[in-house]
Amino acid sequence: MLSEREWEALQYGARERVTDTEVEHIRDLPRILPAAFSSAAIRAQRAGIDGIELHYAHAYTMAAFLSRTNCRNDGYGGSRDNRIRVPLEVYRAVRRAVGDNYVVGCRFLADECIAGGSTLDETVFFGVEFAKAGMDFLSTSRGGKFDDAKQPSVGAAAYPYTGRSGYECMPQYLSDEAGPFGRNIPATAAIRGAVRAAGMETPVVCTGGVHNFEMAERMLKQGDCDIVGSARQSLADPDWLRKVAIGHGHAVRLCEYTNYCEGLDQKHKQVTCQLWDKLALDEAGVKLASDGKRRLVAPEWNPVMQ
Repeated sequence: MLSEREWEALQYGARERVTDTEVEHIRDLPRILPAAFSSAAIRAQRAGIDGIELHYAHAYTMAAFLSRTNCRNDGYGGSRDNRIRVPLEVYRAVRRAVGDNYVVGCRFLADECIAGGSTLDETVFFGVEFAKAGMDFLSTSRGGKFDDAKQPSVGAAAYPYTGRSGYECMPQYLSDEAGPFGRNIPATAAIRGAVRAAGMETPVVCTGGVHNFEMAERMLKQGDCDIVGSARQSLADPDWLRKVAIGHGHAVRLCEYTNYCEGLDQKHKQVTCQLWDKLALDEAGVKLASDGKRRLVAPEWNPVMQ
């Protein structure tokens, strides 16, 4: 008879978890992580980076500490107060390292999108506590967990965007009934509302399937967030905000949400966009990807030619 852990290993592949406290380097994570993050923050500051975002989301260690699935019994798991201890200790170590006048925020999950994961009540609590701690901004995401990632092929690494939670993080245009756009808005709005109700003005960033100016503007006007994040659309057209600002919205190259770019990333290839990587390959001075078949950067836009 297989144990639950053995059955999961057969289904999803063997992997370490923050709850494997019988392993010394995992047991010591609460002691190690604050110094690791703060030293990285100092390097970023010395390199001239304007600010940093602590990654508390997706398949990363800090997200695992925050998760409702974290059942450590050493004071860093179980209750939501215990699960947020390491993230707060990391933030405080980083703040001490870089000073009060340096921008430090974090990205965390508004919804884990996994069975037994954190509820909205808990993620709202996390957001309020992060704001109370003094973070300069909160950036939300969703899903992208190892918990439901597919079993990798022999010789390959597990990839956290292959299960339901991965789909929720980066939905495709051919979607379920909820559609691919703005799936993270309701949960983010709830977190922002709770932060405001607690008397704080910490800016909240919302990401997830934002692909046009009207949608982004509506999110801001409705108070869903204070800042809109849009990665895939910005890859499809790095000039899209500039085009809209100067009256050339018709020229915006709209993301088709096929996750072509994500597929390249999954295979550890240079990431490009299928909407522009085959355009004008013989153009003078064009930079090509290492395979010699794709543009490495988007075509330069000239408004005079539009």
